[in-house]
Amino acid sequence: MIFGADYYPEHWPEERWPEDAALMKKIGINTIRIGEFGWSVIERREGEIDFSLYDRAISLFAGYGIRTIMGTPTATPPAWLCQKYPDIYMMDRHGNVRGYGSRRHYCYNHEGYQEETKRVVKMVARHYSHNDNVIAWQVDNELGCEDDVLCYCDRCREAFTDWLKRKYGTLDRVNEAWGTVFWSQTYTEWEQIIVPKDTVVDGYTGNGHNPGLMQDFKRFSSDSMYGYAKLQTEILREESSKIITHNIVSEQCDNYRLAELFDTIGYDAYPYSEWDHNSSGRIGFLYDLSRGYADKPLWILEQQSGPCGWNVLGETPKTGQLKLWSQQAASRGIEALVYFRWRTCPFGTEQYWYGILDHDGVPRKRYQEIGQAISSIQENMEYLRLPEKKKVLLVYDYDNKFCHDEQPHVRGFVYKEEVVRYYEALRRLHIPVSVGSLAEDLEAYELVILPFVSMTGREDAERIDSYVKNGGNIILTPLSGQRRTDNQITTETLPGVFRNMSGVTVVSFHAMEKEKIHYEEIGNMQLWREELELDSAESFRKEWLSPEGSALVSENKYGKGLVFYISCCMESYDRMLQEICKETGTASSYGDIPECVECIEKSNCLILMNHSGEKQEVMLKGYKDSRSDQNSIIMEKYGFAVAVSS
Repeated sequence: MIFGADYYPEHWPEERWPEDAALMKKIGINTIRIGEFGWSVIERREGEIDFSLYDRAISLFAGYGIRTIMGTPTATPPAWLCQKYPDIYMMDRHGNVRGYGSRRHYCYNHEGYQEETKRVVKMVARHYSHNDNVIAWQVDNELGCEDDVLCYCDRCREAFTDWLKRKYGTLDRVNEAWGTVFWSQTYTEWEQIIVPKDTVVDGYTGNGHNPGLMQDFKRFSSDSMYGYAKLQTEILREESSKIITHNIVSEQCDNYRLAELFDTIGYDAYPYSEWDHNSSGRIGFLYDLSRGYADKPLWILEQQSGPCGWNVLGETPKTGQLKLWSQQAASRGIEALVYFRWRTCPFGTEQYWYGILDHDGVPRKRYQEIGQAISSIQENMEYLRLPEKKKVLLVYDYDNKFCHDEQPHVRGFVYKEEVVRYYEALRRLHIPVSVGSLAEDLEAYELVILPFVSMTGREDAERIDSYVKNGGNIILTPLSGQRRTDNQITTETLPGVFRNMSGVTVVSFHAMEKEKIHYEEIGNMQLWREELELDSAESFRKEWLSPEGSALVSENKYGKGLVFYISCCMESYDRMLQEICKETGTASSYGDIPECVECIEKSNCLILMNHSGEKQEVMLKGYKDSRSDQNSIIMEKYGFAVAVSS
């Protein structure tokens, strides 16, 4: 397994490198990742090519048994290149140029930058393709991380127009799909096509553009980022047979499609930062979403190794959390765990992004804890690498995300966070859950949850229909089946394509921006609720009723399977899912495990992780502690254990 650290030899005196290499080797680090921000290192001025610094670093670390993942340096086009192409920058929807001074300061559709990218990627690939100490390529770095997917410049308007021509063929079809007869928006010439910049109504509604235009612009923007990544992977495959990866983190790209380009799926994990303070469930969701992008090895290319932020710091991890987060990642069967970063940089934007070592380079508590994490993972590798049991699929769909991001129905509704609520509930109930797309093999799962799938094509609807008829079980939620794939609201009675299989009719709805309704048994209802009329369905629990007396959850026998419709958004779905999983035979039966202890079921063992700052007792049924043969385990705070079948 790869255990690595992100290292920037250009940041440190060369005489320090051997000490760093020796310290890495001591705790089991066998790989460094370099180069993703190093364009000016290898080409300080245009045409002045010099790989010698990286050559020496790669060679020196190889002497300590440490190999290299080499990044293509396109995440940070240097000053000379931006001077050469003054129009390289992206433009925001307000018409402001997003200029030089940080990173990712380029438009994916800039032809000049595309050519420069081809040149530098080919140059790096040819230089290191036969160097056995370089084991893999990382394309760029965190494409789409800095909200750099949506660009509103004239180049992107022209590229968007070409994209529409390829998709629709004629303007008549564009007009029909978008419903441009509304507000006299009909297009009669391709040159009239716009990108969705500010309008006169945006000051009070946020975005007043045509929903069809918005959806297609997001799809186009996702394709633009995909195309830029593909440009690089094609060159790397022409020049080399090494593994190609990328740290996929974008919120504005169809990451299932992006993942097709790479040999391994990369992810960057920062549970606590300036921007995030994630629950253990949300951390798990992000790992599982990443591995759900494709059936390929998962590499963590940046794992948090200290407190971090740019201008302010996120919460400092408690002693033991860095180790536990590493073990949590490893429980997903990862094949690479690379910590960001080795040593905290004394200059630049990330002065506060603490690494394994502090600014002074002295190994302290974090160094020791990371070493313990690596040792623990190595000791438990036989269990961690086992396949995880498939039981429940939680669908996460980017087309629906794009739609809900622009039109969330009610203030406070955020698609990703509402899907995470389902995930967190399943993890608290210790029910095995995978995260994936609508294209997943549904037959591999006993229960499929389709949260807020407003936009569904006929093909997907037919696959879901067939899955249930053949004995599968699904959960539908509010807003299901509401839209066509062109983002028009369906004229079918809701829940649209799901009406027949669900056996219900949505007869009314209530936006609940400032309202919560408390239920003693199931908790707080919030944000959105619907009133259901039962056709062939029945009320799942007679006592779970809306204020109007309609069923909150319905159950419909459909073919050999069951369809449940949860008609409201909840603060927590624990009780609802517990009862549904009992009904479908997907509930867990491992014994008495506290909610704060994450449980990952493998083929013949359980991985147990205590995410609380207190000791916890686990009473197992059918399993025993791999170390003591007892079915009772006392877990230390932020502790880790393996239980095997008894």
